[in-house]
Amino acid sequence: MEPWLSNPMYSLSPKTYNFHFQNLPFAYGRNNTYICCEVEKRKNNSPKSYYKGVFRNQPSHLQQGYPEEPLHAEQCFLSWFDDKCLSPRVDYNVTWYMSWSPCLECAEEVVSFLEEHENVSLTISVSRLYNCDDEDQQRGLQLLHEAGAQVAMMSPEDFEYCWDTFVDNRGRSFWYWKGIRRNYYALDEKLREILCRG
Repeated sequence: MEPWLSNPMYSLSPKTYNFHFQNLPFAYGRNNTYICCEVEKRKNNSPKSYYKGVFRNQPSHLQQGYPEEPLHAEQCFLSWFDDKCLSPRVDYNVTWYMSWSPCLECAEEVVSFLEEHENVSLTISVSRLYNCDDEDQQRGLQLLHEAGAQVAMMSPEDFEYCWDTFVDNRGRSFWYWKGIRRNYYALDEKLREILCRG
């Protein structure tokens, strides 16, 4: 297994970020999901930055000659967080900036994780909605919302923040692509409709 697939990456290349995070209405060829994540520890109601990194879905591969099931980016994060960070004596704020919203299966896993770990709060901002007209995928977003996760679309300012924080941009400023704000408003309205029906 390639180590970077199972462990978080420190940053994304500008090309990868711009291709996978563009909030296009129809995003063809973008089959990977990326999570730019921040983990904060809360002490005395004062959050302190603990970790920043990037996770990507892990395709199926051979591990010691046996086929391994593919893992979604959310599953990669939860496995890493549970193994490397989680303590029952610490409260955590976790923020995900995602290229695609979670599928139903991952949403259910995240909800179970949050129910088991009441010391973890989760904020999810997504670039695009995965199969947003599919009722199962809509239900996944509703379940996350009902479980207390904050679910929102990435605003143009969020895209710039991620560029500055998670991209090896070599000092270059973020370039707002055509339609970024118009697409944000349309997707935000769609998400609100989905969450209101939950």
